[in-house]
Amino acid sequence: MKRPIDLIMFDLDGTLADTGPDLADSVNYTRSRFELSPLPQQLIYTHVGRGVEYLLRHAVAEEAPCHFSEIMRVFLEYYQQHLLDKTVLYPHVIEVLDYFGAKRNAVVTNKLHNLAVTVLRGLGIEERFDAVLGGDSGAEKKPDPALLRLVLRQFQIIPANALMVGDGDTDIEAGRCAGVITCGVTYGLANKDDLAAAKPDFLIDDLAQLTRDFC
Repeated sequence: MKRPIDLIMFDLDGTLADTGPDLADSVNYTRSRFELSPLPQQLIYTHVGRGVEYLLRHAVAEEAPCHFSEIMRVFLEYYQQHLLDKTVLYPHVIEVLDYFGAKRNAVVTNKLHNLAVTVLRGLGIEERFDAVLGGDSGAEKKPDPALLRLVLRQFQIIPANALMVGDGDTDIEAGRCAGVITCGVTYGLANKDDLAAAKPDFLIDDLAQLTRDFC
């Protein structure tokens, strides 16, 4: 039997969109500006999902002999111009959004809000969402549940009737702390072992599986 829900909160990077190649290219461009050798894509992906500061502190700043604000400036200047070069929606995103079109749908990401909106708009799905919250939309990022609680309050939906979908353990932890149903997706950028260890309520290999489990 399908479980009825009123709200779905989606992560962005690694859940709705494969942003990995553009993020990796931008990190390696930034590293090149500071005369650092490039990192493998998969290594960079291990730092995605906790916000741009975390990404750059772990993928660049540990080796770069300069102020962090300069690293951030170089990265953002480049990424803002290249964030849609290779980024694409994952399979079945449109079908899933169509299926849940009568529900409240939100994006809750640790990506900076303006970058998230730019990606969603560029991929043609911005208007599918009732709210888009980024890592700078509140005082704390996921895994803190503050952003999820903000969405719940905004739409006056009780946690038991809401679902958080994401590819990372941060998404699952945030969802659990907010009291909502959690669903991990295994096809994303985050470490699959960490995702499984977070023990989401549901674990799926294809976003389309949401239409099988929820209504």
